[in-house]
Amino acid sequence: MMCNLHSIYSQALGNPKAILIFTAFLPQFIDPQQPLGAQFAQLGAAFLVLEWLAIALYALAGVHLGRLLAGPRARRLFNRGCAALLGSAGLGLLLSRRPA
Repeated sequence: MMCNLHSIYSQALGNPKAILIFTAFLPQFIDPQQPLGAQFAQLGAAFLVLEWLAIALYALAGVHLGRLLAGPRARRLFNRGCAALLGSAGLGLLLSRRPA
C-alpha cells in the first residue's frame, strides 16, 4: 500500500498541471505580509479537494456511460457518432487555409 501511495505522489509531483497551478496560479492569491506556508497549505488543500471532486464526477460519468453503452446497438451508435465527429474535425482541418 505504501509503495503504491509513493508511486502516486511521485507521479503527481511530475504532473505539469500541478506544477503550473502551484507556480503560476496560486501565488496570485498569496498575501506577502502573511505567513506563506499556511497560505500555500490552505490553497493546496482547496485545490486537492476540487481535484478529487472532479475525478469523482468523471468516474461517476464513466460508470453511467458504461451502463448506457452496455448493449451492442448503443455501442455501435456511439462509435459511429464519435467517428463522424472526428472525421468532421479532420475534414475541417484538411479544408482550412493557413495564411502563408
